[in-house]
Amino acid sequence: MLRNQENVALTSIEGIAFVTLLQQGRQVIAEETVELIYADAGFDDLPLGQYTVVVQHKCVEPMEVTYEVAIAEVGEVVFLTFVYLEPERVFLKVYPSVEKRL
Repeated sequence: MLRNQENVALTSIEGIAFVTLLQQGRQVIAEETVELIYADAGFDDLPLGQYTVVVQHKCVEPMEVTYEVAIAEVGEVVFLTFVYLEPERVFLKVYPSVEKRL
């Protein structure tokens, strides 16, 4: 998910949507444009393993943010919230959480 400093969905800047990549090693295995209603992207049913999530946008600093995640158990769901300071267009922090699929 992408949020601004007030936890409001951040879908685009200057009409340009954010792009999310999923990498394993240096290989991009999936790419999604961040959804314009909820400001999220999802990569479902991934096998156990190590992944890198990359969020890109040419109008923010830095233009690319990465976060390493591990899916260690079957049924594990990893949620990442990327927070940006919207007026300054600067990345602030990633908030990770893990849940079990019902």
